[in-house]
Amino acid sequence: MNKTIQELVPLIQEWAKERGIFDKSTPFDQLLKTHEEVGELIKACYDNDKPAIQDAIGDVMVTLINYCYKKRIDVLEQINDVLTFERKRENSKVVLALSIQDSLTRLMNANFRLLGIGGETPFLYFYEIITMIGYLDDIAFLESTTIEECLNIAYNEIKNRKGKMINRKFIKDEK
Repeated sequence: MNKTIQELVPLIQEWAKERGIFDKSTPFDQLLKTHEEVGELIKACYDNDKPAIQDAIGDVMVTLINYCYKKRIDVLEQINDVLTFERKRENSKVVLALSIQDSLTRLMNANFRLLGIGGETPFLYFYEIITMIGYLDDIAFLESTTIEECLNIAYNEIKNRKGKMINRKFIKDEK
């Protein structure tokens, strides 16, 4: 049975806490992981591989949820803003995935420049997060799926995963 996004976000956050992801990584580390997952999304879109696209959308969402937690951004508010706003949808999944990469690069640049500096979260953070979630939603729409379904797929894949943090990165145990 699928869970709602409102149910999944705290479950994902608890999963990350239990594995030391929040204690032993930085927001920038989470963006680096997002970068890796977006690369997989671009490839899946290029290959027109629906199961891989769903998996990658879910994985990107997991890493964005982790990033938002680290930056104290209410990710549920960001997701709700995107999913309730009607957009003109691009018809190329590859272009959308590349656009996510563009937004992610801007977010990474902003985080890198501010690394170690406290203060308020810049508007840019919210804008790029909303933009990326919107593009993920558009890709999901083109695949006749939803972000919620993709996030369920990702959570079901990781929920029992064990591993350890090495050099600020979660390394899953081999089965």
